[in-house]
Amino acid sequence: MTDIASLLLAAALFTVGVLHFLWAIGVYWPATSQEDLARKAIPDSEEIPRLLTAVVAALLAGAAYVALAANWDALRVVPDWLYRTGIWGLAAVMVLRGLVEPFTGDKGNDLYNRLNRRVYAPFCVVLALLSVVVAVG
Repeated sequence: MTDIASLLLAAALFTVGVLHFLWAIGVYWPATSQEDLARKAIPDSEEIPRLLTAVVAALLAGAAYVALAANWDALRVVPDWLYRTGIWGLAAVMVLRGLVEPFTGDKGNDLYNRLNRRVYAPFCVVLALLSVVVAVG
């Protein structure tokens, strides 16, 4: 069970990281333009902050690695406690993003708020649950 959770978590994080990387370099799929993507992905902006988006992509790729290395010793290059701390930190961030952030008030446009509550937040909760399964296992 832990192996499957680790693989699913890493695949999801890596995929979302690749999407953020594509957005950082100017590919706006699945949106039709930068403005359309910004309306869907950012509460109150008309353009994608490329540097910040690239940083998020790198963090997501790093989190995907932690999700794998937390479960497979052969992938570890630093002390074990860093992976345990990292996977619990990932779980905490995803819980906050999924359960707290969407309900702290309507911060952005209606489209973003609707997507946040129906797609982004539930996805983060699933990632948090997978993180806990990996951390406990």
